[in-house]
Amino acid sequence: MTDLETRELLCELLRAFYVRGWVSGTGGGICALDSDRNMLLAPTGVHKERIQPPDFFVIDTRDGSVVRPAADAGLRPSECNAIFRAAIGEREAASVMHSHALSSVLAADLAADDHLAIRDLEMLKGIRGLTNHDTHLVPVITNTPREYELTDQVEAALKDDRFAGSYAILVRDHGAYIWGSDLWETKRHAEVYHFLFEATVARATR
Repeated sequence: MTDLETRELLCELLRAFYVRGWVSGTGGGICALDSDRNMLLAPTGVHKERIQPPDFFVIDTRDGSVVRPAADAGLRPSECNAIFRAAIGEREAASVMHSHALSSVLAADLAADDHLAIRDLEMLKGIRGLTNHDTHLVPVITNTPREYELTDQVEAALKDDRFAGSYAILVRDHGAYIWGSDLWETKRHAEVYHFLFEATVARATR
């Protein structure tokens, strides 16, 4: 895709995620790498379903600095910056989304210690490398007052061998980070993980 097509798809996905309740109330976020391997990062504090292609910041993935600001000088880059870059650096992700879905919050409540175990669901096959017979471990970390303060916990989870097959991190009382090798895989993983979270919560409460 061209960089403009990537920006347009990012906007399209934010609108779809808004409809699903994953980025409502100005919450959540998304990013993807451009043709120069810089990060196209959504702004913070705005209604995500209204974001337009010029509203994305271009971020250097090495140090998080702004290579090119959004067209609107009043916009600020998302505090997900460092967390998204951690997934890009540690897991070679090319796109990451941040969800505030209720299902992710409730699923984290069911976690044993530092992870949620998901098993016996056909939709597990939608996560790269998994079968419906696998027990999938998703790391769970503790929320902090500010988003960037989660970075150390995120980096530790990404380096933990137990979670090498996970493309998501749950944050207690907050939401989830979900990524993929490109925007389309991030879309698929986001849809599959949210189904898995919903199914796990529903089974625990039936």
